[in-house]
Amino acid sequence: MVRKTTSLKIDEDLWKKVKIHCINEGFEISDFVEKTLREELRK
Repeated sequence: MVRKTTSLKIDEDLWKKVKIHCINEGFEISDFVEKTLREELRK
């Protein structure tokens, strides 16, 4: 799979929470965003 590099504008407080969550869970933010997007598109 080829991965596309992009930039996002995200609320600073939300970004901090996501970053902490990813650190605690042991995965990269990009993997979290990709997983979340895939789950949303399956709905």
